[in-house]
Amino acid sequence: MTERFDVAIVGAGIVGLSQAREAVRRGLRVVVIERHSRAQGASIRNFGMIWPIGQPAGVLHRVGLRSRDIWLDVCREAGLWHEHSGSLHLVTRTDELAVLREFAERAPAMGYEVDLWDTEAVTRRSPIARPDAVIGGLFSGAEMCVDSPRAMAGLRHGSPTLAGWSSDGRSR
Repeated sequence: MTERFDVAIVGAGIVGLSQAREAVRRGLRVVVIERHSRAQGASIRNFGMIWPIGQPAGVLHRVGLRSRDIWLDVCREAGLWHEHSGSLHLVTRTDELAVLREFAERAPAMGYEVDLWDTEAVTRRSPIARPDAVIGGLFSGAEMCVDSPRAMAGLRHGSPTLAGWSSDGRSR
């Protein structure tokens, strides 16, 4: 190998490609080493949800929100399908509703933006929710969906930030 690179990254999964994208963004020459022609591991087996609300309050939640923002940027620049859908957490019992109510009251101080919805609001947003069973829900607008296998391929080939990569994953 006669070419020189500033950074070598092993693995073209989401972590490797994220690191490569950031290094390229900073002006470094990057080589990504991947044993397969496309991602095959955990990065494409996940269910495609970018889920900040699932992170504990504080640093991890802020990291989740920052990760979501990066995903939004990458999906837009690479023309990848994504849906900024939010998430809806339904309850069918009064004790569950009490937990949602308490979380909704505390959420702003912890950095979460959520709304507590009654049955009518839930069924208006989610027609498959059963109005005879659901008594409320918690909506968070922070979440998004991606198509993981296509996103991994698109990150590698469709991102202008990574446009200098050759088919074997090396930057030019």
